Amino acid sequence: MLGTHTAVPCGRTVVIRRQLTKPSPSKKFQYLNQPVFKAYKLRTCEGSCRAKDHNLFREFQFTMRVQFTTKLLEKFFKHELAIDLGSVNTLIYDPSEGILLNEPSVVAIDKYDGEVIAVGHHALKLLGREPRGIEVHRPIHCGTIFNFEVTTKMLRTFLLKVMDGYRRGDFVVGIPGSATPVEQRSVRDAVRDAGGGRVDLIDEGLAAGLGAGLSFDDERAHLVVDIGGGTTNIAIVASGGIVSSISLPAAGNAMDEAIRDYIRSKYCVHIGECSAEQVKKQLGALHEENRFEGEASLEVVGKNLIDGSASAINVTSEEVREALEPILSEIVAGAQRMIEDAQPEAVADIYYAGIILTGGGSLLKGMKERLKEELELHVTVPENPMTTVVIGAGVLLGDHQQLYRCSVKQDLPVWEGSEELVVTW
Repeated sequence: MLGTHTAVPCGRTVVIRRQLTKPSPSKKFQYLNQPVFKAYKLRTCEGSCRAKDHNLFREFQFTMRVQFTTKLLEKFFKHELAIDLGSVNTLIYDPSEGILLNEPSVVAIDKYDGEVIAVGHHALKLLGREPRGIEVHRPIHCGTIFNFEVTTKMLRTFLLKVMDGYRRGDFVVGIPGSATPVEQRSVRDAVRDAGGGRVDLIDEGLAAGLGAGLSFDDERAHLVVDIGGGTTNIAIVASGGIVSSISLPAAGNAMDEAIRDYIRSKYCVHIGECSAEQVKKQLGALHEENRFEGEASLEVVGKNLIDGSASAINVTSEEVREALEPILSEIVAGAQRMIEDAQPEAVADIYYAGIILTGGGSLLKGMKERLKEELELHVTVPENPMTTVVIGAGVLLGDHQQLYRCSVKQDLPVWEGSEELVVTW
């Protein structure tokens, strides 16, 4: 509201009366051009600019403090773990605490709502004897993800057991050397969906070598044979890197299936997976020196394929050796082919350094002697051959520079643009 001033004489005093009036629309902004108002406006703008700059500076300070605090909290509270996502077992390793988890890669799910009923050892007990409405899955076949959704649920459950309330973590995961870009991406996506932040993939052959004690400073070439459950990874490792590598399906699961096929064809009896694995572990003599005294045998109960009744048979060690011979021959041939394709310098190093045998298959009787006899090379088995892959992946967690150099790079499509522009009207 604006006003008009009138002077009224009152003796020696002049009384100034101010009458408030509503300004007309045309005179509403007539005082904006006055010098005093312009100076006030300038001072106000300068003050507001200084206030804005001060607010921006405070926001910048707050952002920097948040980033610093986040990095500090991540250093102390964010987990960095190594994962061996195997076809038979899943292992999780922390360099500061050791093996945190070693469970079978099995998950039981309610087939109606998809809820996870059990994982690991509890789910393995249900395999072959599932209650109605429950399905038991092995979501990983031959070292690669066969069922993405089930794998994600299994990993999420495993990580909740070992993360202790941590929301996310950085992981190093071993994959077969022959994994395709699509298979590599499925592993990355599954681990991220299960709670992973940054996910680095490394060749299982390299991880097995590092877990067996190889150093980044060792320039000699070493032949690593990792016989796992789903795949056998054969790699030549030198200076902490992969020279060449291959993956074979001839592994522990293939041995179990070979024993089942042999018994099915000879006795017309169908046995389960757990029974075949038990036969392999107890009677699997793969070399003449490791044959049992006399004729060792094991009673196995299965389903008769003729009348469907339960049948008990005695399986001998000689029959198991005959059933496993094709699988073992394929592993030996793969190692021999790897040596034949290597450079002369690498072959000379392997001759003196020998073979590093890792994985669960190295525990079979006669496996070490068979490779030594067939390849005429010295064979070394680490103290804990089943954990070398996950321990080797954990070694890279402490050296980010070597991790970047050794990790499998993501194969992204490159778009190539054309210089010619065609416009259709």
